[in-house]
Amino acid sequence: MRNKAVSLFVIVFIFIACKPSGPLRLELSTYSYDFGIITTDSIYAGEVTLTNSGDEALKIGPVNTGCGCTKASAEKYRLEPGESCLLRFTYDPKNKGAGEREEYVIINANTDSLFHILQVRAILR
Repeated sequence: MRNKAVSLFVIVFIFIACKPSGPLRLELSTYSYDFGIITTDSIYAGEVTLTNSGDEALKIGPVNTGCGCTKASAEKYRLEPGESCLLRFTYDPKNKGAGEREEYVIINANTDSLFHILQVRAILR
């Protein structure tokens, strides 16, 4: 009887220990940031919150932008489950013509999708 109890304990322990962890998840407070109507003679700054909504540590890799007019960086590059940080970015519309503009911030991470995209929009006057 004791051997069966020990065997059952070992099986349950192995089952729990080998249980796959949940997926790694990165959430942005918004996936589209709109500066609204702006002029080309200033540099504009924005920020969004990055949150690890998964069950394991999240590693944020390089943060890239679609052009030289946009710069971005994360406050932290490792987030524990439930932890958040800010992603700060700037947009310099100098030498851009009037009209609607759309740029992108690409956040690389160790999630299934590998990268996440923040759309940055503005209307230049």
